[in-house]
Amino acid sequence: MKNPQAMSLAELAQEMNKREDSLDHLIAKAEIVRRQTEAQLEATRATTRNASYMLVSVIVAALSAVAAAVSAYFAYLASLPK
Repeated sequence: MKNPQAMSLAELAQEMNKREDSLDHLIAKAEIVRRQTEAQLEATRATTRNASYMLVSVIVAALSAVAAAVSAYFAYLASLPK
């Protein structure tokens, strides 16, 4: 059996078809769990980045709304007769 980290998913699946108590089966199973964990950690990091971008975009949108309200207020004041 070659290095499990270098094996494709198809090769790992073939190793999983061996007897459940064989060393090859257990190694393949452990490698699949390791890859799943790594993928979940990467997804968590991506979610955290996306949440940060979302927070920044909400803050920018709020500032834009405040600027629009101030602009509308001054436009209203300018339209009043003197």
